[in-house]
Amino acid sequence: MTTREQTYAGIRQEKDDMMDQHLHSTQRLNAFHDDIMKQVFDAAFKQHEAEFGPPPCPFTLFLLGSAGRFEQGTISDQDHGMVFEEDTEEAADYFLNLGKTFSDGLNEAGYPYCEGKVMSSNPVWCRSASAWKEQIASWMEAETLDTIRSLHMICDARVIHGEKLPVTALKKQISSVLKQDPHKLKRFFENIQFMKKSVGLFGQIFTEQNGPHSGSLNLKQSAFLPYVNAIRVLAIKEGIEPSSTLMRMKALKHTAAHSGRIDEYEEAFRTLLDFRLRALKNAPDYDSSHYVNIDSLGPVRKKELRHILKTAESLHHYVQRFTAKG
Repeated sequence: MTTREQTYAGIRQEKDDMMDQHLHSTQRLNAFHDDIMKQVFDAAFKQHEAEFGPPPCPFTLFLLGSAGRFEQGTISDQDHGMVFEEDTEEAADYFLNLGKTFSDGLNEAGYPYCEGKVMSSNPVWCRSASAWKEQIASWMEAETLDTIRSLHMICDARVIHGEKLPVTALKKQISSVLKQDPHKLKRFFENIQFMKKSVGLFGQIFTEQNGPHSGSLNLKQSAFLPYVNAIRVLAIKEGIEPSSTLMRMKALKHTAAHSGRIDEYEEAFRTLLDFRLRALKNAPDYDSSHYVNIDSLGPVRKKELRHILKTAESLHHYVQRFTAKG
């Protein structure tokens, strides 16, 4: 085993050994994930500098997805990007290689590669500040499902290394356009509008009917994403910068448009965060970490889950009506 492999293996061992100590709250768990990922980046950066020299210009590494929102579960894949100052081929090559070193290190430390390649090893997610500005404008203009999905992801970005200003600028670029153009705001919601029915009129919970997760509910698709996506749309409309869903809810409670509506959704989302920690802490792999077996839940936990799902539907419809009004 090489020195590099030993370094990442050691980080992974620390992660596995200490995980159980951080399962008392989502905040503690995500602070632990941050610490592990920073260790990986420090090791990757040191390795990269030894081979390619110091960076040619300042740069910022940011997390996306659940990591960007500070909402990771016990098992998480990797979503991250990079923005660097100089728009040169030399800088692009340097930081793409750094992104690959970091991605490989995260994988070895127990964070699987992103299947959608949303990683700073991908030139789509590793750009100069000026190239990012052009890309955001292009995505806004295109209005396709894929480009709007990418814009949603940028709105969840959170800096883990470097200055915050470059990422703040990207978020403000998106927010300013949506504030001025009700049509684009509506499209922003339409992109995440589909919501699979998860609870019936009489309280029955709809589960997977086939495959390895038969009898289970996909908690990510049925509960997490409806809250996260809907609150993101409201936050962007109001120019709220934080990426955490709870921080967005806190800020929304102080806006004139939403002050009387958010408490109910915040309470249900906090319940969801705790529910996931209890129900899925022993998941064997990343895919399984999204599914909860309904038969394994007692009456109280099922009632709790029904409330979470019904409130998610209520929030989804509220945002749908809000964006329809422009």
